[in-house]
Amino acid sequence: MTDKNDKLATVDKNTALEAPPSYLPKSRRGFEDTVQTDLMIPRLALAQALSPQVTDGDPARIPDLKVGDLFNSVTNQVYGREVIVQVLRKMPLRAMEFRNIDDGGGVADPNVPLDDPRLKWGTSGDKKADKPKATLFRDFLAVILPQREMIALSFKSSGINAAKTLWGLATMGNRDCFAMKLRISTDVKLTPKPHQVYKIAQVGWVSEVDFKLGEEAFEAVRTISAEQIARDDFDDVDDSLAANPEGSTTDM
Repeated sequence: MTDKNDKLATVDKNTALEAPPSYLPKSRRGFEDTVQTDLMIPRLALAQALSPQVTDGDPARIPDLKVGDLFNSVTNQVYGREVIVQVLRKMPLRAMEFRNIDDGGGVADPNVPLDDPRLKWGTSGDKKADKPKATLFRDFLAVILPQREMIALSFKSSGINAAKTLWGLATMGNRDCFAMKLRISTDVKLTPKPHQVYKIAQVGWVSEVDFKLGEEAFEAVRTISAEQIARDDFDDVDDSLAANPEGSTTDM
């Protein structure tokens, strides 16, 4: 696992990637020996009040990052409170179990079966004790527009509703999912205690150029596994919330 101190230090803003010039063939030479483990896809992260990235004195502190800002989990690039994305595909549901921070943190089980009892609530009546031990993720691959920067959208806990909104809007468009532009912004939810949440809105169709690039990008990423999403220090959704609040792992 990549240590957080090994992540790229740059926070420079990426420039927009234009359509490839006509003299470049649509080939992928040089990638013949690439395997899944060669890849690490950055995640669109959301800074919470207690996130290390906004805590003064913490080694993970990101300059100029504020609570409620979106940022790249690998490069630490700060995007502010909203981005426009083109979703390329939805990935299969995935569940993971993390160790308690008191036990050193980290991933205890990266591949929890979706019918595993660890994803279910207990029945003792103690909300903390009954909380599911494993966490359900709904993941998407997307590019940030206009720079066409590859990013993973990974939702859990209170973010599940945002994931359902995102996929509902994409589905109701009745076109390829990469035909639509979506805005991801942030807001504050006050219960059960104040925390930052994602908001999703449709903002129209992509341009003809972005559609063609999205079509090509979809073909390039359609076999990528959710295991390649960077999940180190996955703390951008309040962990006091349910790991699986909707109570089902089979929908969406």
